Amino acid sequence: MIKFFVKQFLYGRIFLWFQSNLSSIFFVIVLIFLTFYSHNEYLNYLQFKQKAEGNYIGLSFVIKNLLILLIALFYFYFYFLLKKTDKSLHKSEKKIKEYNELNRVVSLDYFLSDEEINKKNK
Repeated sequence: MIKFFVKQFLYGRIFLWFQSNLSSIFFVIVLIFLTFYSHNEYLNYLQFKQKAEGNYIGLSFVIKNLLILLIALFYFYFYFLLKKTDKSLHKSEKKIKEYNELNRVVSLDYFLSDEEINKKNK
């Protein structure tokens, strides 16, 4: 029975850690994939370069991989930029809620003058 609870606790801890670090784990996986991909493309480039001297096939490999790299860099730049913006929006919303809670009017009598309040009570 204790073994079951310990196992559930550990699974829960691992799940919570994984859930909070999901974006960084995804980022590492994409970087590893890009490393393997670029190495494979480089090997293909060398193979084509040896077969066809004087063709522009090698240049097309370079251009294609540079474009893929630029697209990936722009994606990650905007991904992290939007993440920062989202955090700043949540901070602003929190500050607005705190301000509204501090400055909330309890009664509409706050907007009435003393004469109107006394007139209402008579």
